[in-house]
Amino acid sequence: MPKPERRLFKFTDFIIIGIVLSVAFSFLIWGRQENGQPTAVITVNGNTSQRINLNTAEDKIFTVDTSPVVTIQIKDSKIRFTDSLCPDKTCEKCGFLYEIGDTAACVPAGVVITIDGDGLNSDLDAVAG
Repeated sequence: MPKPERRLFKFTDFIIIGIVLSVAFSFLIWGRQENGQPTAVITVNGNTSQRINLNTAEDKIFTVDTSPVVTIQIKDSKIRFTDSLCPDKTCEKCGFLYEIGDTAACVPAGVVITIDGDGLNSDLDAVAG
């Protein structure tokens, strides 16, 4: 008497795999959607100093009066540290920030730039110095 043919996958297995992949792909797409207008939140020593809507902001360069002084540039709906009088200048190496969730910090000056969007919490607990 021949043995019954044993298949590795059944039709229902393919259905379940398809559903799991569809759900995973949906979460991937949903997670990449932007939650509103990108807003640059500039925090100095843990306190919000400025909120700048990057889509409507004019190109400019300005300084933040901290010790050491830092210079920030807004250009083409992006923001970055352009000059810092701190010794390591790590903040300048971060480049332009423009996507929601991007963050750069000048730790010696206590200045943090975070790109926030509608519905996201931009409050910081502390800035290490």
